[in-house]
Amino acid sequence: MRHDGLLIYLHLLEVEFWTKKLMMSIRSRILRMLGRGELPQPCEEARANSSDYIDGEIDAALRERIRAHLIVCPLCEAFFRTLRETVAALRGMPSRAAPAGFADRVRENINR
Repeated sequence: MRHDGLLIYLHLLEVEFWTKKLMMSIRSRILRMLGRGELPQPCEEARANSSDYIDGEIDAALRERIRAHLIVCPLCEAFFRTLRETVAALRGMPSRAAPAGFADRVRENINR
């Protein structure tokens, strides 16, 4: 019985994922049809500040605007959730030292 609950939960997560993916696809098509590739202003503001929001490095007023926007915008909510999961996965990876001479090669390529 316990496994049935888990399977139902996983199925609901899958349905949520595909529903949001479909919504993003429809929204993107509508914007293209209207000749608008840009996002509405609240989405632009939220996404432009997404990293600072996740890191807790924005002022309270902006944080509240973004939080309120995420409640009503499933597209941005999915974007933020994916970004959070990506950041968490990257932070969980072991760090490695750069190979010898890497910084010098980067500088040389920048100066070209």
